[in-house]
Amino acid sequence: MKKTLPIATPPVIGYLHHAYPLSILTNWTAYLPWFYSNYIQLYCPQNLQNLRRQRTMKFNFYRRSDNRISFSPYLKVQLLDRDLIFNSLKDIVPFIMACIDKGYYVQPTVNEYFLPDSVAYQQKHLVHETLIYGYDKQTFIGIGYNKQGDYATYHIAFSELEQAIVLADLTHHYDSEGLRIFKYASHKKYNFDIHLVQEQLTDLLYARNTSQRFRMLANPDDGAYGLATYECLKHFLASFLYPPFSFDIRPAHILWEHKKCMVDRLKYMENHGYLKSEYGFSTEYGELARNTGMVRMMLLKFKITRNPDLIHRVLSSLGKIAESEKILLQNLLDKLHGSI
Repeated sequence: MKKTLPIATPPVIGYLHHAYPLSILTNWTAYLPWFYSNYIQLYCPQNLQNLRRQRTMKFNFYRRSDNRISFSPYLKVQLLDRDLIFNSLKDIVPFIMACIDKGYYVQPTVNEYFLPDSVAYQQKHLVHETLIYGYDKQTFIGIGYNKQGDYATYHIAFSELEQAIVLADLTHHYDSEGLRIFKYASHKKYNFDIHLVQEQLTDLLYARNTSQRFRMLANPDDGAYGLATYECLKHFLASFLYPPFSFDIRPAHILWEHKKCMVDRLKYMENHGYLKSEYGFSTEYGELARNTGMVRMMLLKFKITRNPDLIHRVLSSLGKIAESEKILLQNLLDKLHGSI
């Protein structure tokens, strides 16, 4: 009795709301034209006045307001109310197994206190999502962040997952339904949209509020967009110098992933005739990716040494990266305007 659905390491793992659906899509290259037409704009809600108290920030790829139920045309998403699906404890295992048998990945909201591979296991009650993509005998197979902070596969006994689901308090959780299922939509088609790419690159360069484009779905989101998010990130990282000590690598990690996605996108555009490779844009963005990777490594070193000089070096490096990216984006858009 074993069944597993395809799973792969995605291009973005900084936050699980990206990692889980992309772990499914990355198994099929057909999704790439959609992916390279998106994942360009950056966003930060600018809650800077609360950083010393909260010690975290939502520096992220911009996501439109309906992203929870319309992530990608290649992914069928259903939000289910946990209380309507599970009338009793004994309903959980058969339901998840049936979903997997029909090709659905299952994302329940769980209490990680009961997940052996979680850093919260038997330490604290932490309500979070996990992704189940298979089963084998009396265990489910899932993926998520493990005790070492790695995005990795894990096994969990049926009884442990039952506890984790039933004892997850969804009262204040943003995903109040408590259950989401995904299925790859192989019949869908999305062509690479160079005009959308050009539009988003312009938003990125000039820090335009991209949420204005989706105001029929929801009111626009205030905050910093595009290159203006660098100042938010610098402000956040500077807060590491003040007590009490707190650390969150995710914003810097997202910045690094953003640059790597840009490199892959530009290579795709070069390979498909949207840009001439001799312009060297993918190579130049590769240098930005290496520099943001070094920033990330300096921050991880700071976590261990608490050496304030590392933060000052990071802030200086980010200023240089932002200026280099501004010039690079201006040149890139000039070339695109001349060729489209």
